[in-house]
Amino acid sequence: MIQLIAIDLDGTLLKSTKEVTAKNLEALHYAQEKGVKVVICTGRPYSTMHHLIDQIGLKSEDDYLILYNGAFVQRISDGQVLIQEELTSQDLYKWYKELTSLNLPLNVLDQEWVYEPLTYPKGYESFYAGNVSTAPHTKVDFSDFDEDHRFMKFVVTIDEDHLSQQIPLLNKELVSQYTLSRSHPFQLEIMKAGVNKGNALKKLSDQLNIQPSAIMAIGDQMNDESMIEFAGLGIVMENGADALKEMADYITLSNDQDGVAHAIYQFIK
Repeated sequence: MIQLIAIDLDGTLLKSTKEVTAKNLEALHYAQEKGVKVVICTGRPYSTMHHLIDQIGLKSEDDYLILYNGAFVQRISDGQVLIQEELTSQDLYKWYKELTSLNLPLNVLDQEWVYEPLTYPKGYESFYAGNVSTAPHTKVDFSDFDEDHRFMKFVVTIDEDHLSQQIPLLNKELVSQYTLSRSHPFQLEIMKAGVNKGNALKKLSDQLNIQPSAIMAIGDQMNDESMIEFAGLGIVMENGADALKEMADYITLSNDQDGVAHAIYQFIK
């Protein structure tokens, strides 16, 4: 019996227009009425979540959000933090040097801002701030960050072909010290080592005393891989990455066809 649904946002719960459809909302409310807990698991920051919290009705004392691909887990009712895994300014300097040398543009996120550098590699500008992310953004000189400044994740957003060509050229020793994940074909995300949605979902399910076999996870891209593997029932969107579909227990309809609602009604009777 499913007790918790972990749901990704972009490409999963949200349609291509970045909205939750009426059918998906109706299905989420149906699941909640059946006593099933709904947990949003996203790479997004909290600042972009307020309207979704209200729409879905995440108002109980033990409703949580999994943010920044698992780097931050917070109870909604009182803001209590269950997980907070941050990157440092030293991490930023290492990655900024490495990525710039490969003509890959870097954005960095803390809990308030998306930061853009003063200049991107010429001809390789990021389109993350203001397009992919709706979080507040500003331009800064990365060298001006204090040593004690902390970040939730680093993001590279660029043409898919260029990103795919450059990723294999990244310093393997540096890569081994962090968690890297492809959240979109055009986007690479960098988090502290060990950070992923699956590990965050495990810690949260332990907190809520819910077994993995009672969890349904729904996602579409490779940053959802760990939670699809962890959950007893892993569901992948029809529009999802082919590699993720291969590990799915069930492939639902696309995000533009109310695939989340379809999965909920399929498995929660």
